[in-house]
Amino acid sequence: MKTIVLVDGQNLYHLARELWAPTPHIGGSPYGYPCYDVEKLADALVKKDTQRTLSEIRFYTGVPDPKENYFWHGFWNNKLRYLTGRGIHVYRGRINPGGQEKGVDVSLAIDLIRLTYEHAYDVAIIVSQDWDFGPAIALAKRIAKDQKRYLQFFSAFPYDTNLSRTRRGIPGTTWIHIERTLYDSCFDQTDYRPMPKGGKQGSR
Repeated sequence: MKTIVLVDGQNLYHLARELWAPTPHIGGSPYGYPCYDVEKLADALVKKDTQRTLSEIRFYTGVPDPKENYFWHGFWNNKLRYLTGRGIHVYRGRINPGGQEKGVDVSLAIDLIRLTYEHAYDVAIIVSQDWDFGPAIALAKRIAKDQKRYLQFFSAFPYDTNLSRTRRGIPGTTWIHIERTLYDSCFDQTDYRPMPKGGKQGSR
């Protein structure tokens, strides 16, 4: 079954940080950064069913203006450049001064609907717990019904039995819990941090 993986980058990062990063934050903790390897994680999720084959990875995130947050602007610029070079489709939205993403959810939802019309997949795994994607899932199912096709939808997100407040994923999907052991097995060792202004890059 042809499978696409759509990754909500900020949702994945913040859920993992909320669950596993030390409080207060300790420098060097991998959970304090978006240190997941997108390809490894997508591959691991797809391989949970031997009938699935990974056909495409799509990654979505907001990026702040450098004047608002130099560090995170540089970090995401470097990570997105790497992902693009690996052949991963990247959508780069904005993060406004209040910390809200702009354009990311809409872009992911539109892509899901477009790919449904194009018969581009049999299985869609959305790496997010954001319930706002529920209407897009419902519409994709209606389109598939008109096409006389049956599609499978999954919502994958970090989860810890002892810590998670809710185990609910996106409405209309089957939920895949990304346990800590799986997340840890998909760490990206690359340092995407930008060079400090006027200084040398330090250790994480």
